[in-house]
Amino acid sequence: MSKLHIFIDGSWLIKVCAPKGVLAQKMYDPKQFKLDFGKLKNTIFEHVHAKEPECTELGDCYFVTSIFDIPADIATWKGKVVGKTPLSETAINKTVWNVNMCKDYAQRALNSGYAKSGIITVALKEWMIPKLGGGQYQEKQVDTTVVALFVKYAITMKDDFFVVLAGDSDILPAINIAYPEFTNRLCLVTTHPDQLDATHRQTSFSFLAHTYSIDPIYLHDCVDKIVEGNNVYVCANCHKIFMAPHQLTKFNRPYCPACKKMRT
Repeated sequence: MSKLHIFIDGSWLIKVCAPKGVLAQKMYDPKQFKLDFGKLKNTIFEHVHAKEPECTELGDCYFVTSIFDIPADIATWKGKVVGKTPLSETAINKTVWNVNMCKDYAQRALNSGYAKSGIITVALKEWMIPKLGGGQYQEKQVDTTVVALFVKYAITMKDDFFVVLAGDSDILPAINIAYPEFTNRLCLVTTHPDQLDATHRQTSFSFLAHTYSIDPIYLHDCVDKIVEGNNVYVCANCHKIFMAPHQLTKFNRPYCPACKKMRT
């Protein structure tokens, strides 16, 4: 009997869960998408157990992300020059909103049993705000923590199974060097190279260049299984995922509001 340990690159996962992210875009209403961390955990375990029956229980689960610690005087940063540009109130407010969104994801992960040690606190500095707004800030602690945790478990608990949920192929060389046999007992959870979001395609190809003993899980193929809420259905016509106000009977085919309206 073996356990399944899960390691999630939370910073990447938050991005693909955003309203314009590849997962939310599977929804009839992208704003309705909210990841259920408990469902995600169970979906992953069922997939691995079906392939490897000796994997009989969940082990440790890590949602690794960095959370910025917002200083109490952040409002006074308005107008301060960073580089050659003064910080605007809009940029500051956007940063605070994004930090609070990340905190919400982290807290919901913790509420679902993910380890608190996966949350990395980083002090927010003035120079970070323009880089965050322009998508230029890189927090490498998340990648290195995911790799370190995986390698530690793979070496000390070599009879167990492991899941890495990530979209950054930079972690693969580090894992491969420290644990060359990683494809034997690892299940990769990522997005597929055929997805519409071109920014993730090359990364997905890099991940999938390896042959894994357990088939990868493509997140956008199981959005209906991991979205938070009840009465979740896949539209029989457009295949968008929606939530019905009540449970449908076996005589009702599921149609999203738009497709249902076209049929009346």
